[in-house]
Amino acid sequence: MASPSKVGPAISTEVYLNNQTDEDLSTFDKKDWYGTGNQPLNVPSHQTRYFQHLADSNVGSSIAGSVFVIKQNIKWVVAWRNGNNEDNKVYTEITTDSPINWDNINAQLKKATNHAEASKLGFKSTLDIDPTSNKPNLNAKLEEA
Repeated sequence: MASPSKVGPAISTEVYLNNQTDEDLSTFDKKDWYGTGNQPLNVPSHQTRYFQHLADSNVGSSIAGSVFVIKQNIKWVVAWRNGNNEDNKVYTEITTDSPINWDNINAQLKKATNHAEASKLGFKSTLDIDPTSNKPNLNAKLEEA
């Protein structure tokens, strides 16, 4: 049996939301499967916002997602899985779904890697997370495609 690649439980996920578009982003939805954090209400055009998502102390995992409205009905999904004794993973999509299908996002996240990209509706999303840190930086960037 292979040994786990991580060194113990997650502490937190350091989330950096980099908006390189000409649109101001506003919060649409969020999901905390494990852990908690105060995501920003908005991410102004050409700015970066940061928040810390603290891991659930009982489970040792920081697993969550944030959704921002780009414009009209276009949304940017940023999701991460910083789980106990597993590699860190990220998932992203650009969607017009309403409501957000969190079950599908969770399923995609479970089989994801530490890098994710999505291009749709004139926008491109790129996410990267350190695969083995228990307090990783998640760098999420949205730009015009």
